[in-house]
Amino acid sequence: MADQILIRFSDDQFEWLSVNTKGRPLSGVGRGNGEELATVCQNKEVVLLVPGTDVLLTNVTIPTRNVTGIARALPYAVEEQLAEDVDLLHFARGEQDAEGAMPVAVIRRQCLDQYLDVLAQLEIQLVSAYAAPLLLPWKEGVWTILIEDKKALLRYGSDQGLELDVDSLPFIVTRLLKEFTGDEQPKFKVWYGGDAAPDMSQLELTGCEVDLLPVPETGMAMMASVLAVNSGFDLLQGEYRPQNSASLMAFKPWRMAVSFLVLACFIQLGGVGYSYWQLIAEDKKLTQEVESLYRDAFPDAGKIARGSERQLADRKLAELRQHSGRSADTFLALLHMSGEELSKEKELQLEGLSYQSGALTLRLQGSDLSQFEIFKQKLQQGRERDIEVEVLSAVSRKDGVDGRLMIKERK
Repeated sequence: MADQILIRFSDDQFEWLSVNTKGRPLSGVGRGNGEELATVCQNKEVVLLVPGTDVLLTNVTIPTRNVTGIARALPYAVEEQLAEDVDLLHFARGEQDAEGAMPVAVIRRQCLDQYLDVLAQLEIQLVSAYAAPLLLPWKEGVWTILIEDKKALLRYGSDQGLELDVDSLPFIVTRLLKEFTGDEQPKFKVWYGGDAAPDMSQLELTGCEVDLLPVPETGMAMMASVLAVNSGFDLLQGEYRPQNSASLMAFKPWRMAVSFLVLACFIQLGGVGYSYWQLIAEDKKLTQEVESLYRDAFPDAGKIARGSERQLADRKLAELRQHSGRSADTFLALLHMSGEELSKEKELQLEGLSYQSGALTLRLQGSDLSQFEIFKQKLQQGRERDIEVEVLSAVSRKDGVDGRLMIKERK
């Protein structure tokens, strides 16, 4: 087996690291242009590290072990998490477990094609390509973070990870912890490159143990050592599986210059990555929340066109004013008053509301039972003669406390 060389695109140049068959570096990390990269790649197995910003890592369950059936079903099993046509995306999968679950990596075909085109112009043939976050060390109960050059790689599952800006790390980790279903909070093992240790005070506020360590050699060396032990699943599957060298190396010399143009275009188009996937997921979540709140307030609503909730709500309120008179005024008064208090509230989150028979009912979520009583007192303060407030229910659950609070005018 030949020595390997790990390569990745970095700004307007390339980075590479040559390693032996055991994953040990043969030299330091190299940086340079395409011609220099082509030279060091000769007689080596070339492995591409794909940034986490370009890959969506997820899991799906497909109840078949037929290879053809899995290939056909896979894009549509992931479709709900995507904002693009599945025909524009490439899907790579890992091993399927006994229940039919499998890890999946999704990357835009245009993105992967641009990587391969640049390397092909340099007469470099890949043997494999891996999502960089999955080449961080992994241990059950420990989330691994690698910080280099204001970028952070995070591996929070055996087949789950992402890449993001260091400044966004505490926010994203906090969101992931809310979705975490393990019995115990994970520990964070944070590796950093450079001389100065990054500030992890915000990460420590999550309540999880944080172990901060300098990278022994380099981030690429760490990935090489993981790759030598467990490579995970290769992104070059299906039509992207490497061809024989003769078919891939037959390129004319003039195409070398084109590679730099393609590289420049790729850099401009890149960098969307995780932010893109995150914004799509956030947009879907907010849309569902808005529609849920609208249906809670107006249970008889039919089909709702996306983005029309505000206009429909205004129309409903106008109808209430016209047909209900005093009742509509009461609803608006209670809604305005409770909304003012909720806007100041940091402990409770509004999950839904309804209005019936002169009473406004709020569905709230908090972390402690006492928060509902405190909020009740805030609503009543200075308004004892005008309104009645009653905590109808408050139920403790694993992820917090769900409660219902009723507000109505005093008669």
